[in-house]
Amino acid sequence: MREDIDSGTFIRDYLKALHSKNAAAFIGAGLSIPAGYLDWKGLLDDAIKDLRLDPDKEQDLVTVAQYYINQTGSKTGLTQRIVSEFKRYGSPQRSHLILAELPLQVYWTTNYDQLIEQALRQVKKTPDVKYNAKQLRVTSPDRDVTVYKMHGDVDLAEDAVISKDDYERYPRKMEAFVQALSGDFIERTFLFLGLSFTDPNIDYILGRIRSGHTGDPRQHYCIMKRVAKEPGQAAGTLNYDELRQQYFIKDLKRFGILTVLVDTYPEITSLLEKVATQYKRTSVFISGAAHEYGAWTRDNALQFTHDLSYALATARNRIITGFGVEIGSAVINGTLAYLDNAGKTVTDEDLVMRPFPQVITGGIDRAAKWTAYRKAMLAYAGIAVFIFGNKLEGGTTVLSNGVDEEFTISSAQGIKPIAVGATGFMAEEIWKKVQGDWDTYFPGASPAFKTDYAILGDKSKTPAELIQAVMRLVKELQKN
Repeated sequence: MREDIDSGTFIRDYLKALHSKNAAAFIGAGLSIPAGYLDWKGLLDDAIKDLRLDPDKEQDLVTVAQYYINQTGSKTGLTQRIVSEFKRYGSPQRSHLILAELPLQVYWTTNYDQLIEQALRQVKKTPDVKYNAKQLRVTSPDRDVTVYKMHGDVDLAEDAVISKDDYERYPRKMEAFVQALSGDFIERTFLFLGLSFTDPNIDYILGRIRSGHTGDPRQHYCIMKRVAKEPGQAAGTLNYDELRQQYFIKDLKRFGILTVLVDTYPEITSLLEKVATQYKRTSVFISGAAHEYGAWTRDNALQFTHDLSYALATARNRIITGFGVEIGSAVINGTLAYLDNAGKTVTDEDLVMRPFPQVITGGIDRAAKWTAYRKAMLAYAGIAVFIFGNKLEGGTTVLSNGVDEEFTISSAQGIKPIAVGATGFMAEEIWKKVQGDWDTYFPGASPAFKTDYAILGDKSKTPAELIQAVMRLVKELQKN
């Protein structure tokens, strides 16, 4: 009987933790290898050779590090190795950037490198980095997230946790870290990445966590590479390794950790991409502006916009608006009506409002500024709904180039467009583009999906029918 779980179950449940703002990540060395950094065995390669041991036979690398210190009488050699290897500049990988963009408040890592901190800064987040007990007593101003480096940092390599002595002293020397990790393990849903079932750290990590609390553990997840036949591996040993990995996966369940197996390391990034995509698809950008309403009356158009926003918010979607002329106020009112009825206060988790700067200062070109502003605003979204889309220019009503640009940007960013063509104007033009090029916008769309999309262009449909079609399309996009 297999002990691992399917990726769909993991994605569904971890998304719930993300939306509840109680998700966390635990990052191991495997996530840094693609950036050019060494794993544990690579880091200790010289020490193993100096000890005249066989690298292929050594699995307990913590003990090997201790043997090396015992023989040399000093930790200096290992400290220098950490500095030499991890002071080299490595760029955050796609996996780091995805993790940085997700709504996590806490990151734990055993790595000495600074890739996750760099990734967080790249996505405009301020990390409060802690790698010794003293730092736990001080909170960095304006922090967005906390990064706990429980085995140290390259900037203080002499204190890095690497040998048996270090691990044995850890519960006393770093008691505050143990308590913080145990607390997070109770309160948050962790995703373990970059750890293997032969990782020398994992037993120590889980032992510390388990010693910190009793009772049924919270559910957590781990993505791990499936064991595979290595070149030159003897026949029959793969079956043994597979059996042992399954026993290990079952043992992780003692700590509440369920495991997803992948065949290759790039699949880990792909899984994270799916998590990020699905999370973003619960953020819906409503694009529209109107000077006039065509076949609609103004009251009917604004009521439709209000009801559409209300329905999307009721389905637990975050609504994003750039305050398009006339339309933006109705979007906000519809969302606020839902929040008021639900007894919720307004937060960025429910409503993101980004009014465009009307007066441009500092010598910046207005068009360039607005394009950059749109890109930043759309970065929050996974779905974009387009309605109406016109403006007054030189005394004449013309199609909105702003709505058109939002469609172009959203398409480039992989945001799925839902155009309510029945509202006319630019929304109708976008609806026609999508209808004429399914392979670009919705490859593999089902017949039912196409039928609902066709409804959006039918001007004989009632506002309620159009909203129902939008909601079905959003629900389908959020499933895949």
